[in-house]
Amino acid sequence: MEAAVEVGVDRLSVAAVADRLGVAPGTLYRYVESLDEIAASAVELVFARTPLPPADRGWRPFLEDEAALAFDLLMRYSGLIQDLGADLATVSGDRLRQIVTILCEAGFSPATAVRVADAVLDTVADGATQTRFVRGPDGGPDDLSEAALAYLATLDEPIRGEVLAIMRDPRGHVLDKVALVLDGVEHRRAAGRIGYAGIS
Repeated sequence: MEAAVEVGVDRLSVAAVADRLGVAPGTLYRYVESLDEIAASAVELVFARTPLPPADRGWRPFLEDEAALAFDLLMRYSGLIQDLGADLATVSGDRLRQIVTILCEAGFSPATAVRVADAVLDTVADGATQTRFVRGPDGGPDDLSEAALAYLATLDEPIRGEVLAIMRDPRGHVLDKVALVLDGVEHRRAAGRIGYAGIS
């Protein structure tokens, strides 16, 4: 897993990891089943090594900081998870447990803490996936993929302009979506409302 992180996202393959370790590619299959398993474990390693943000300012700033951190990590290591189809919670179960613990200490029930964390992490993971879809080979805000440009061409103004703004600043868009989710959480807590199926 260490070797996979060192190889980097652009070169990740069983052959590249084996070369980094100085072994034959077939040797790796004694320990792992596939490249997806290597990539998933490498991402888990990256998240395990990245400390959670401080929670001393309250549960909401903590989740907003975690969302920003998670988005940045997912984009930095996007090649490791591109084909996994796994959400952030699946990739890093231990991190999810830590987040839920912090939310429970802030007064959330375990059921609500899991759902709030899941909603935030799903939003971030989806945003990272969409960002990879819209970005072209250059990866900059003005470099859009052919698929993104084709999609934009199907839209009328003012929707096209708004979607283009999202494509140029996906991080800001994702963090704004997280803020919308957290607005809903704060509203429900203030109103004393319980969630779906009696979950408080």
